Amino acid sequence: MNPIDERVVWFVLGLVSGALSSGLLLGLQRRKGTGARHAEPPCAAPVLAAAPPIEAEALPEQHAAVASSRLIDVSAARAAGFNLKHADDLTILEGIGPKIEDLLRANGIDSFVKVACLGVDDLLDILERGGPSFRLANPESWAQLASLAAQNRWTELKQLQREMVGRMMPSSDA
Repeated sequence: MNPIDERVVWFVLGLVSGALSSGLLLGLQRRKGTGARHAEPPCAAPVLAAAPPIEAEALPEQHAAVASSRLIDVSAARAAGFNLKHADDLTILEGIGPKIEDLLRANGIDSFVKVACLGVDDLLDILERGGPSFRLANPESWAQLASLAAQNRWTELKQLQREMVGRMMPSSDA
């Protein structure tokens, strides 16, 4: 690929990424006001992420039991259209890319169950500690998405993520 074509590709990817981020923020703000029902996370109370990495032993008993009893069905995820690199590939969640996954893992958040058990404030705290390059990330839906993944509800997760992306894309009706 010649340098000009490569620049054009990166420019278009940047535009699409910016549009998706902006649309997600707008869609989530609108949805927040509607009182939309969120899926119940697979844990009873959030795990605080104020300390360094969270070990499985550090989780409250109910969370540790949930974490140990959850097996991710990778073949079912792939059948639903997800390309998991490993059982707890957080990058399949809308809004989590490789850098955010690395940041989460560095803070001990290495599974769908652990993401599902965190509150938005806890996730924002981790992102804030990651530095200015993580400030645009919006973790508002991550717990809900991770909960569906932890419960192997892949079809529902795929549908919800399609709806989220659909709300982010500008409508051609305008």
